[in-house]
Amino acid sequence: MAILSKREGLVRKVDTATIEAESLGLTTATLILRMARLEIERSELDEVESMPRNNRSSKPN
Repeated sequence: MAILSKREGLVRKVDTATIEAESLGLTTATLILRMARLEIERSELDEVESMPRNNRSSKPN
């Protein structure tokens, strides 16, 4: 499996969350996530790559 860049990983997570929110009928969350996706696309690559990583030892929600 190919290792994703931080940007690609973030895009994938936002896209997955958007699909889930849409399927649950959460229109506000869907809109916010779509806006976040646009911001990721517009951001400079070095901005995304310099973002701190999540604490991987924490439990997911």
